[in-house]
Amino acid sequence: MFRGRFEHTLDDKGRLALPAPFRRALAEAGEDMLVVTPHLTAPCLVASPVSEWRRFEDKLDAFPQFHPQAADVRRLYVGNARDCPIDKQGRLLLPQQHREDVGLNRDVLWVGTLKNIEIWAKERWEAEMEPRHERVGPELVAALAEMGL
Repeated sequence: MFRGRFEHTLDDKGRLALPAPFRRALAEAGEDMLVVTPHLTAPCLVASPVSEWRRFEDKLDAFPQFHPQAADVRRLYVGNARDCPIDKQGRLLLPQQHREDVGLNRDVLWVGTLKNIEIWAKERWEAEMEPRHERVGPELVAALAEMGL
């Protein structure tokens, strides 16, 4: 559903315009809101269409209440999730705490990751991805082959 990387600017009120391809994909799916939460392992936000978020919650809810890792995911990931409606201009108002958590200031990247979207501060993306590009090589190709890709 979501692919590509798009650079946008966060306005002074914390609003961020969705890239046109992402808006189209959401409109085609009948979605007018994203659930946004800090990523568990990367310094970015994750934005999920409500239908995808509900599928995730259903899977997580299948774990016992006191399963330690599931409880951590509920607290850290679900507990920080916020519903963010898309306004008529195709913008998302990102909660201030979320912006602070991942260092979003002005230059922001939207990164499509198939079912979800990541929202990165441009400078953090560059710092995180540069070493990863250096690691791309035979090991990654072999891992992809093992996964059947």
